Amino acid sequence: MRTNIKRKSDVYAVSTLFKRSLICAAVFGVIGTSHAQQTQTETDAEEVIEIRGIRASAAENLAIKRLSNSVVDAITAEDIGKFPDKNVADSLQRVPGVVIQRSGGEGTSVSIRGLSSDLTFTQLNGNFIASSPGAPTRSFSYDLLPSNLVGKVEVFKSAQARLDEGGVGGTVIVHSRKPLDMEQNSGAVNVEYTYADITDKFEPQFSGIYSWKNDDEDFGILVSYTNQVRTNRTQTSAVNIINQNYLYSEMVNGQPVEGGATGYSPQSFRQLVLEEDRQRTGVQFTTQWRPTENLELGFNYFGFKLGLDSILHQLEYPEWHNNSKYWTDVHVDADAQYVTGIDYSVGAGGTEQIAQIPRINGEFVIEESTSDTFDFFANYETDDYKVKFVVGHTESEGGPSEKYRAAYYSGSNVQQQNSSQFFGWSFENQELITYMDPEMFNNLKAGIGGEPDVGATDSSFVGGTQEEDYAQVDVDWYVGWNVIESLHFGAKYRKGAIRRDTRNTFYLDPDFDIAAGEASPGGITLEDDYSRNGGIPNILDVLPDAPLGNLSDVINVNVFPAVDWHKYQAELNKNFKPYTRYEPDYVYEVEEEIFAAYAQADYSWKELRGNFGLRVIQTTTTSTASDRFEYRLDRTDVDGVDIPFDTAIQQDILIIPKSEDKTEVLPSFNIAWDFKENWVFRGAAAKVIARPGYDDLGQFQTLTYRSAEWAADSSARDDFNPDTDSEGWSGSGGNSSLEPFEAVQFDLSIEYYYGDGSGASVAFFHKDVDNFVVPLILDVQRSVPEQSFTVNGQTINVGGDIAVRDFSTSANGTNATSKGVEYAFQHFFDNGFGIYGNYTRNLTNQADVSVDGAKVGESPLTGSSEYQGNFSIFFENDLFSVRASYNERGPTIGGLVTSWDLNFYTDTYEQIDINGSYNITEDLVLSASVINLTESESYTHLGNDTKNRFISNSYSGRRIYAGINYRF
Repeated sequence: MRTNIKRKSDVYAVSTLFKRSLICAAVFGVIGTSHAQQTQTETDAEEVIEIRGIRASAAENLAIKRLSNSVVDAITAEDIGKFPDKNVADSLQRVPGVVIQRSGGEGTSVSIRGLSSDLTFTQLNGNFIASSPGAPTRSFSYDLLPSNLVGKVEVFKSAQARLDEGGVGGTVIVHSRKPLDMEQNSGAVNVEYTYADITDKFEPQFSGIYSWKNDDEDFGILVSYTNQVRTNRTQTSAVNIINQNYLYSEMVNGQPVEGGATGYSPQSFRQLVLEEDRQRTGVQFTTQWRPTENLELGFNYFGFKLGLDSILHQLEYPEWHNNSKYWTDVHVDADAQYVTGIDYSVGAGGTEQIAQIPRINGEFVIEESTSDTFDFFANYETDDYKVKFVVGHTESEGGPSEKYRAAYYSGSNVQQQNSSQFFGWSFENQELITYMDPEMFNNLKAGIGGEPDVGATDSSFVGGTQEEDYAQVDVDWYVGWNVIESLHFGAKYRKGAIRRDTRNTFYLDPDFDIAAGEASPGGITLEDDYSRNGGIPNILDVLPDAPLGNLSDVINVNVFPAVDWHKYQAELNKNFKPYTRYEPDYVYEVEEEIFAAYAQADYSWKELRGNFGLRVIQTTTTSTASDRFEYRLDRTDVDGVDIPFDTAIQQDILIIPKSEDKTEVLPSFNIAWDFKENWVFRGAAAKVIARPGYDDLGQFQTLTYRSAEWAADSSARDDFNPDTDSEGWSGSGGNSSLEPFEAVQFDLSIEYYYGDGSGASVAFFHKDVDNFVVPLILDVQRSVPEQSFTVNGQTINVGGDIAVRDFSTSANGTNATSKGVEYAFQHFFDNGFGIYGNYTRNLTNQADVSVDGAKVGESPLTGSSEYQGNFSIFFENDLFSVRASYNERGPTIGGLVTSWDLNFYTDTYEQIDINGSYNITEDLVLSASVINLTESESYTHLGNDTKNRFISNSYSGRRIYAGINYRF
């Protein structure tokens, strides 16, 4: 029997949802079925109530959490086409234990319980969805996903056998809407404008959703469309290169301070303004057909496109002038052993020098990412069982179609003139402050300085594709065997592949013979490019009318000279013709063929309920890369004369497929104990996996061989380096033998539900993580093709089984622990007010890094955060609603700086968002939002012993939305 429950009025009187026994069955009707844990009672409740309002949506989220058999949190749409935030990731950050990563102020990836976003597995309707923003990644790109197609999102923190493997942190399942679950001829239209302080632009967004079904309610069609135009402007100051090779002593007025402090200076740092023109479009087309009472057929198409054209303005301060000819003052923080500022003058050494700093850099990019997913599904259900079948294909492609970089010095060696007579920088109060001659821009406009940096001009970029075919069959058998209520078993086949390549665009003379160039040895190269043939535009032709403006406190500079990169592009297109070459030697592909089978039992006995099961996965991974080999054979002939380069050094590109087979057995167990009327106690245990990153697996190898003759000739030279010139092999590259991340995890929680949609909970989690991936430099064994060379009349044989020293790669670590506690609460008052919030405290240890059973070091779990918290307060009545939300993420561990043996740490980040709505009529609603009301910026430093070692800070702006939503 199907239950059809429809209601249009506001439904915040949801106290009945939290009663036991017969009233509990009504909750299933209100919240619909919860993926991957349906009992027969849940399956009977097929059509869902139309939930409206913050209060009703929050109550529904809590009901899903309470009634689940595992550890699940959910977010439901407040209304048709109206998700709680502008971005699905932004909504997920309000879930306990979830942290998001932002790009341009917009959520792009999701981390769960303090672990890296690469350990979060995201699915659409229970299946993988491809997203390839250039270089392929395991982490789903949420900025590709329009929020208007979403009806519900579930976050699974404990595993079940029937859920696909892939998430050590957790699994996020995004559910789209279906036409037979909606009213006939219903939908919504939303028109909205947005304004950002950092761009000073007003930009439109349109979204619409329409659902139709026939009078018999056995055939329906749903379509939705989104078009969003948005300009992002991220401003960043950052250390570019940091090592311990640049140690300076304190100096004042050009003189060393006796007994003064010493510290390490950044080798290079920069100030950046990234302007992105984003245009997001999304299309959904879904059909459902029930030809009989038992059979349902359907088809889904999802198409997403993200145009991401961008311009990067950059002022760079390299180390080139770090000598007494330019120094006037050197400031040092003795406690942090860090140089906090240097002042420079072109005449500091007594004679005016030509300055190359600050260097004006920039990039121009035309880029687009697409994602297309097709699937066909069929469900057959009787009173005793249900069979579900789905087959589908998903693919994505991303990366630039045009990209170039260029740079200009502040001075000119040709003119022997400087546009800036002095410059300097300092770190103060967690900010980078820079200054230069205030007349620099005017001097450039007058033709003084601005010599192009030929070596920094190029057009190389990375592209990528990702695809997967999948087929799955699931059987739910409602057995009713006393304690065992139902059995679930099924199988899934997935075959996925990614490709990463490098491309170069050369701008050639209009009369250049491309066919002849391609036929020449080496083909068309950078030497044929405009930049190497005197074609770089004169800076006078590409300067804007004024320096860059509308800068935040993150960019603390007295003047920001920049290039108009649209003018630069116009100059190139007017004077040259582009030619793009796909590079043969910077390519890798990874193919994964996965077969999984599972069995799961759902049980219920008195106040106990839950599930247990087993999932078995077999994975065949094949990685193919264009491995680059360099053979350094001999430097001089018998008379000591240098041998020509192309004879002394031979290069080759070899394609060497590498294949690995792995089988994983993943048990899982979940229990919920409704030990009192309003109390639930939960426990869970499981083994879970997440596959390593594509780049770590497939990255091409670069291997260099140095013969005994080469080493002997090099040893007598002044530039001899024993690390790079000694006999033998060295290199870098991916590691196709990486094991998947594995974790044995445990969860315990207690939940208290009371009142009208109110409740509180505390949860404890513990994960023992093995095989996490860390960068290492190791001595490794490799097997490579045998080669024979003749130089100076001698034959040199290389190859076979070789030992490679100082091989820079990734390896598996061991014995990592991630554990913590989550607190969550939600309370509704009778006067229309409500509050909800959560806090997660996460602890990770310094884990051993072992190779072949031997410990080689320790590393923290990169990407993990100490804590995360959210708090929201809202008011809602029949006419309007308003909500303020506070989000805080604790310090987050970044990558390791090997020369310092310290990790990066991103400091605590706090943000407040506000949104509100006003009901003009029952179906016409005005809405407004302010994102990042607090104008928060991020800050990163080196090491966790001090915050004074500046690495970067960044600001993406405050954004205001205002729009109108019409429901019908």
